[in-house]
Amino acid sequence: MDKPKLWTKDFINVTIISFFIFLAFYILLTALPIQLTKEFGGGADQAGLLLTLFLIPAIVIRPFAGKWVSVGSQKKILIYSAAAFFIGTLIYPFVTNIWVLFILRILHGITFGIITTVKGTISAEIIPDSRRGEGLSWFSLAMGLAMVIGPVIGLNLANIGAYNTAYILCIVISVINIFLSMVIHVPEQVQPEKASKANKRFELNDLIDKKAAPFALVIFLLACAYSGIASFLALYAQEINLVKAASTFFILYAGLMFVFRPFTGVWADRYGANKIVYPCIVLFAIGMVMLSLPQTAVIMIAAGAIIGIGYGSVTPILQTQIISSVEKHRVGIANSLFFNSMDLGMAIGAFVLGIAEKSFGFSSVFISGIVLIVAGGFAYFALASGKKKDNRHAVKSEANVKINK
Repeated sequence: MDKPKLWTKDFINVTIISFFIFLAFYILLTALPIQLTKEFGGGADQAGLLLTLFLIPAIVIRPFAGKWVSVGSQKKILIYSAAAFFIGTLIYPFVTNIWVLFILRILHGITFGIITTVKGTISAEIIPDSRRGEGLSWFSLAMGLAMVIGPVIGLNLANIGAYNTAYILCIVISVINIFLSMVIHVPEQVQPEKASKANKRFELNDLIDKKAAPFALVIFLLACAYSGIASFLALYAQEINLVKAASTFFILYAGLMFVFRPFTGVWADRYGANKIVYPCIVLFAIGMVMLSLPQTAVIMIAAGAIIGIGYGSVTPILQTQIISSVEKHRVGIANSLFFNSMDLGMAIGAFVLGIAEKSFGFSSVFISGIVLIVAGGFAYFALASGKKKDNRHAVKSEANVKINK
């Protein structure tokens, strides 16, 4: 039996859109703080606000965007949000002071929250159900590739003072996104009558889907753990003179994530998500244990490889599960919950682990990370066990119905 086609023109287009959104995000993320400190006279605390003021509006708007995507025209929302993202990008070369930049970051964050929700929802609907794990693994690699390339471009251009060149590049790729948004074909949403009536009201369940929330908790805990690596590994490496090893850590992390993600997606579709998620969580925990030990270059580099396979592979599988847990017309709400769980985990985790580092040192960051991963593993085990019981009850109920007939 032939597999349904994954690499359609529309899937390629929405993957390119995702890559360009995050490429612009990471170019701006690295270039703006340097311009703020060198040209606008800002301090490190104000530079940190650039990300906070961008992500908070994105987090706040996403649940509402998930509802809009579920009930409105996904293609129109994609086009409008791509155009709004472009307009925000267009203003950066004309900013001359910190306060205008802060306001722009808030407004741009709103557009980012909407477009990341809609493009993720469209990708989930374009991908055949039987290849969802594989498809979302490939789709998420676009973000991973942007995460590697974007900072390199932004940093190199900012270091030579070519800020406008960085912003023009972001403007150009934003224009391409508008064009791709216009040519993409979005499958027509079919909503049950009950859902159509409910769509007229706005309820708490439109912000946090009860079926998806348990998966969101697992994602949140694992993202909290990873925030310790993203925020503090480079500083820790400077303190113990292992800067080169830390650079190799992230290179290996990215490399093995790229190698394993497509395979783990296929295996999850074929053998079931549980058989992939459990080993990935265990690998993530092993890598974090290695970081908590007295460090050598070999230990740090090996930890990067193991975490690249573990945490690098598990997130798209969990995204697949969070999307599969809801009805088709609520995929937008599930997607917004997935991205918000990731962003909140990174933001809250970095803040809390920063307090731990200040009080107890860097080792406490990684020990806390182990605790968070174990908690995430138990949360997932409880969730998977609950689903097995529900399935058994459903099978018994069906059997009783057949007997009664």
